[in-house]
Amino acid sequence: MQRRDFIRSAGVAGGLLLSFQELMAGSWEAKLVAPGTVVPGTALGDFVRIDANGDVLFQFVKHEMGQGVATAMAQILADELCADWEKVRIAFPDADMQRYQNDRNGGHDTGGSCTIIYQWDLLRTAGATVKQMLIAAAARQWNTAPEQCYAEKHYVFQKNTAKKLAFGALALSAAKLPVPAKVELKKAIDFQIIGKSKPAKLVPKIVTGELKYGMDVKVPGMLYAVIARCPVFKGKLKSFDASEAMKIAGARDVFSTQPIAGLQLNAPYMPYDIREGVAVVADSFWAARQMQAKLIIQWDEGPNGKLSSPDFEEMAWARATHRTDPTGFIGDANAVADLNHVRKTVRASYVYPQQLHSCMEPLNCTAHMGEDGCEIWIGTQAPHLIDSEIRRVFGFSQDSVKIHLCPSGGGFGRRYYPDMAVEAAFVSRQAGNVPVKMIWTREDDHQANLAHLFQHMEYQAALDKDNNLYAWYEKEIRTYTWSARYMDPKLPSMAYAIPNVRYDFEDMIQQELVHSSAWRGVDGHGRFYGECFLDEVAAELKRDPLEFRLALLNGGKDTYVGDAIPVHGSRILRVLKLAAEKAKWGEPLPPGRGKGIAVSTFGYSYCAVIADVTMHENKLTINKMTIAIDCGKVINPSGVEQQMTGGIVWSLTALLYGGLPIKNGRAVHTNFHENKLLRMNECPPMEVHFVDTDEQRPGGVGEVSSPLGVPAVLNAIFAASGKRIRKIPLEMQGIGTA
Repeated sequence: MQRRDFIRSAGVAGGLLLSFQELMAGSWEAKLVAPGTVVPGTALGDFVRIDANGDVLFQFVKHEMGQGVATAMAQILADELCADWEKVRIAFPDADMQRYQNDRNGGHDTGGSCTIIYQWDLLRTAGATVKQMLIAAAARQWNTAPEQCYAEKHYVFQKNTAKKLAFGALALSAAKLPVPAKVELKKAIDFQIIGKSKPAKLVPKIVTGELKYGMDVKVPGMLYAVIARCPVFKGKLKSFDASEAMKIAGARDVFSTQPIAGLQLNAPYMPYDIREGVAVVADSFWAARQMQAKLIIQWDEGPNGKLSSPDFEEMAWARATHRTDPTGFIGDANAVADLNHVRKTVRASYVYPQQLHSCMEPLNCTAHMGEDGCEIWIGTQAPHLIDSEIRRVFGFSQDSVKIHLCPSGGGFGRRYYPDMAVEAAFVSRQAGNVPVKMIWTREDDHQANLAHLFQHMEYQAALDKDNNLYAWYEKEIRTYTWSARYMDPKLPSMAYAIPNVRYDFEDMIQQELVHSSAWRGVDGHGRFYGECFLDEVAAELKRDPLEFRLALLNGGKDTYVGDAIPVHGSRILRVLKLAAEKAKWGEPLPPGRGKGIAVSTFGYSYCAVIADVTMHENKLTINKMTIAIDCGKVINPSGVEQQMTGGIVWSLTALLYGGLPIKNGRAVHTNFHENKLLRMNECPPMEVHFVDTDEQRPGGVGEVSSPLGVPAVLNAIFAASGKRIRKIPLEMQGIGTA
């Protein structure tokens, strides 16, 4: 365990209920609670419950948004418990800030590919603890020592006898026993469920409609709300006329909403702002939608109302031509201009435009405000931010916000932000403290939502007289800050052995036309254009791109590059070599066909992607994407494979169709017919291969592949056609799909 915790056990309705709580005294401690007792602050958020019939209910306190993490986490717990996988079910308890958000082993928040990493130890210990208590209960009943018993597939057996008892039959008596202070975890070789491909547990409920999302929430007396937000970011409301809107059958209320400044603490860590607008409230969503259409609104669009995407990109270009103080550097910060060493310099600029999150389930939140508190129903990646922001904005005290957690139909980072809950709470209050479900329409989602950040990457490489890569200069200009500056003068994302490296950074938060936010892969997308620029350097040196990378990895030496954890060069080498082997890198190809490679790390995981493409008369065919992943201990290979290919799908969407064009401050795209996503028939064949590793801990997999599809394909396009593409989407560059 990395965290001080203790276990509380309780017999509940004939079963065993076990939970973890922050430790006050520094050691494991048991606290028995009578059946049916409600303990304030601890009644929610339990991890394990075994019913009298033996069903294991895993209380999933993270966020399931389609990534399948609930199944993987249940596998961890079930394996240590020695449970029958078929008897394990998943439940979604309400948020509990006291129990979980203070727990440094996990918390409710789901992001940064950290969900399993943070709860690996916790869930293993939970499963092992429950198992040991069940064994102790069986030993008591048989009047023997626990060492004479063992658990296997939902039963406790007595050694050398035919005696066995089911978990369900032991649950209540086990709950009355003291919780062991220490438990022994399985050795990896004994895992039965971890490491095995398992279908997502929730799929049957999803396909039958049994699984309830935030959009399905219904509360007695609930009204529906839609908000007309200023279509121009930073615009204001001048006036509105709701006389026609209030004639719609079912209309209840219309009022203006206020702009709300987002997070103040640690800003701009997770910056957000709520736009000013006009809210309509009605008996049904359809009525609210009709009311929204009938509103006559005058907006003050502000300075952004005169700007379009080319204007913004021109501002970024102006910054690219001058240097700032380096954010980080290795060696000589000015080496790229060292005339005594440099034979030649190579220079290139790349642009990664903003992207929409395009969640299949539109943003929504149901809120019921009271005088001293609020109740929320929502699918969110960060309930703790909702709790803190609602309390900050409305002046509520601790424990005054009750949040019911729902799964969601896609998050991709967007549901980490608390704005929809704050906005819904405001509408509920203005409507008279009635429960209100606030829904973003598809058009709202496309025209007034947060978007992934804009990145302009400026690269310069210096080659010395012996044709070595002597210096690397990288300047990033973007609209979103996320640890732009490092405590130590080290670089982000680079593990190549280059003697002199410099990284400059400027933000354009004040100039942005659309409010920026995290997306799947956070800020890595533009940065991994560096994999394209490295290809440019390799081409200048007439070296094979793979061989050039391997040579720069210096035999797999570990490197610190600005993050808190080292980048293991040996693991980068292994994913590169595995991807190359599986993709048959180096095989002769016909004219018009080429392969491109890109590699990256995210947290504790490593990934290499090779794209195989054909270019014919400016038409692109992606023949195949080969992915090699080293994510440490693999919990559910099937789930990891889906995460890897899903990340590539979003990457290829950005490559082919993505971007958020702005004209006169307004998003040009209004819905999916204009903001196209990669369709199933457009998805190329993909293969995912796992590096054979001795790593005993899992790494995250939600973010590591999504930034790599773009550089891999762009490098492949160059290999196939000689064209260097430095800005996406391809359709804006005159390249279509075959």
